[in-house]
Amino acid sequence: MTQLLASIAHYLFEQNNQFELSAAQDTAAALCRAWFITQSGERAKEYQAALHLLKQHRHHPVIQLLEQCLPLIEQESGLLPQRIVDDDIDALWSLFSPQAIACRDNGNLVAKQLLEKRSIELTRPDEPLITDVAKQILFTSNIMLTVPIDCPKHLPTEMQQQLVLASSQPQAYWYDHPIPIGIPAEENEILYGLQQLDRSIEYERQRGNIADKQKVAIALSVSVTHPALASIARQYVQWEIEQHLNLNNIQVTLFAENDCQQLLSCFPHPSDALKQVFGVDGAYGRHYSFLKAIAALWQKTINPELRATFKIDLDQVFPQQTLIEQTGYSAFEHFLQSNWGSDAINANGKAVHLGMIAGGLVNESDIEKGLFTADVTQPVDGKYDVFEQLFCSRWAQAISTETEILSRSRNIQRVHVTGGTNGITVDALFRFKPFTPSFIHRAEDQAYLLSCFATDNEQPHLVYAHQPGLIMRHDKAAFAGRAMSVAESGKALGDIERILLFSGYAKHHTLPFDELKQRLYPFTSSFISRTPVTLALLRFTLEGTYKNSEYIDSGAKRLMKCVDFYHNQLSRELTFNQQGWEEYYQTLANMTLFNKDMHRVILGCQITI
Repeated sequence: MTQLLASIAHYLFEQNNQFELSAAQDTAAALCRAWFITQSGERAKEYQAALHLLKQHRHHPVIQLLEQCLPLIEQESGLLPQRIVDDDIDALWSLFSPQAIACRDNGNLVAKQLLEKRSIELTRPDEPLITDVAKQILFTSNIMLTVPIDCPKHLPTEMQQQLVLASSQPQAYWYDHPIPIGIPAEENEILYGLQQLDRSIEYERQRGNIADKQKVAIALSVSVTHPALASIARQYVQWEIEQHLNLNNIQVTLFAENDCQQLLSCFPHPSDALKQVFGVDGAYGRHYSFLKAIAALWQKTINPELRATFKIDLDQVFPQQTLIEQTGYSAFEHFLQSNWGSDAINANGKAVHLGMIAGGLVNESDIEKGLFTADVTQPVDGKYDVFEQLFCSRWAQAISTETEILSRSRNIQRVHVTGGTNGITVDALFRFKPFTPSFIHRAEDQAYLLSCFATDNEQPHLVYAHQPGLIMRHDKAAFAGRAMSVAESGKALGDIERILLFSGYAKHHTLPFDELKQRLYPFTSSFISRTPVTLALLRFTLEGTYKNSEYIDSGAKRLMKCVDFYHNQLSRELTFNQQGWEEYYQTLANMTLFNKDMHRVILGCQITI
């Protein structure tokens, strides 16, 4: 492996990467540069200076990460060639991102083959699953809170005291764009999303799709980045809503971690596995699974007529007028027209159940071009981020988005889905017991499908129905700029963790590794590698050569934890997740239709406005 690392380092020098130590932003970035210099051999310019720098800072987190990863990289060495061809422009993509080459060079062919693989033939297009959206669908969304950007002196005193404590704590979890507590109302995703949803439902009422005075239920998870925020999480969200909103069409129920624990106390003798997986604090996977699973409990305790749940993100809006003009249907009417809940045969002749549904997104800045405008575009003019020399998922994501998510055909199943704009039936929850592992930090929507692949091969597989035109407008760039900027570093590191965690999940999956990658081709499979530690370390250190200590120091510590988890704990935790969700759904299946204790807890989480 030393030979391959030397070959990669030499290749990067030949591609005009600038590794001069004096040009680094600080010591952390210089250490990343020094490592590449030493890997390229003694003849490299600044070799002795780089070697001295690495020895001088041997206790730095970057050095500790290198020492942790190199033995694991050695174990992966047999899966890669020992040298790469210096004059091959795709040398690194051939090793770490072959999907990018295929999508760049043969995008039309990849799209054609993708549609063929995703095609289905309905075998049971019975009566529509959904006939009354407001009564039969529980909408859900996730709220992620973090410490304030500015001192929020307008908040109640007890909240401010807890915020001081939280700000002194190390961050425990990272999200793409968590909401800083106390951010002005015009930048607050909670207020924006709920107000827009309320307006969308009023539009449905005017079209006769919801009865007078009938309200739509929405369950919101409230997760936090710092442990001390947990005690004020629900209180803060409720305070913001009561201060700023007058909601006429939706009934909001908030679930913070403590509320989840109260629900668990209603279960007879919940196991450690169930306690670990059921809740909303932690990585994305935990609250994502909760927001699906709550529908089964809701049916048992609140609404026996509930048939499904549908998740949106609060930075997304149903653009009702555009939906009508360009598809002929409002948001609710798309549910009534869908294949959701039907059975079908896939392209391989396998029986599948369309117990899930997926829509799509259009960026707010692009909607004037048309509803069916991809929110992810292909790279143009050879413009790539520095790490994309190694690994570029944008090509596969763009082709998959254009082909699957924006397809005008109802006769396909979906594999590539977005974190919002997707749903699942209560029946499918009980039959298949799907989940996203609680350790998944990013792409929780993609990970959810992997548990569906683990079902008995003799039984129909659970898949996503595609509803053309069920598209929400993505507005986050229009109002959440500061929150997105603050979270950018955490998002980048989350992508590296995604490689480790998805690859580890695939390694321990019941399906053979290569078969799983083929099912998820081209986008999600990009993050599943046989050499994930090699790819993760190279990507982090290469990106680090142009970053600074704010990103590199915390990032190295965070990746050390993730590498340790991948190597030593992932398999056990995956089993724990399977056992916990099996217990959850089996317990609910055996429960009487109305559980008064759970009913009481949920009513206590509802907001009365």
